[in-house]
Amino acid sequence: MFQKTIAINFIVFLTLFIPVSAYSKSVMNAEFRTLKACLSAIEKNGGGPLKIITDKPEEVSGFLSNGEGFACERKVTGSKGTYYHGWFMVK
Repeated sequence: MFQKTIAINFIVFLTLFIPVSAYSKSVMNAEFRTLKACLSAIEKNGGGPLKIITDKPEEVSGFLSNGEGFACERKVTGSKGTYYHGWFMVK
């Protein structure tokens, strides 16, 4: 009976774990001095043209040609000054 319970718990664990790990993604990110440099780097390293959804001075975001998300966000800090934080998702 005890072994049967362990086997059932193990199967439940695998059922929950495998779908999450199969769809895991990574985020690539960097800091840029200008919005143009941020967008150019994402387009170059993300694999193609960008589909821009949000187009504001403090944030430009949307999707890469493969459907993954990206953004360039304006940041202002005391120590670093003004810069753009750029990121995009990698499968």
